[in-house]
Amino acid sequence: MRFPPNLNQVIIGGKIVDLNTPRYTPVGIMIAEFRLSHVSSQEEVGIQRKIEFELAAIAMADMAEKIVRMGPGSHVELTGFMTKKNRLSNQLVLHVSDARII
Repeated sequence: MRFPPNLNQVIIGGKIVDLNTPRYTPVGIMIAEFRLSHVSSQEEVGIQRKIEFELAAIAMADMAEKIVRMGPGSHVELTGFMTKKNRLSNQLVLHVSDARII
């Protein structure tokens, strides 16, 4: 079963960490790979839970340039979609389609 594209949308805030040196595809498209460190408090069944995790993320082209300009340590809100790291992996990666400093 296939779902509509809007059912795979993530909006998350955190801090850019582990920003790798940008790389380029054979046709010259910039790729920025990094991790997002997220810390928050969420309510679940009436109890506050402290949430802490890191999420692998990737940005391409103009969005990669924007992430690189923001730099490590920047607190951001990212919008994007989740997919497998590659066809042989079950590890998830956030593909960033929008980013803003918060």
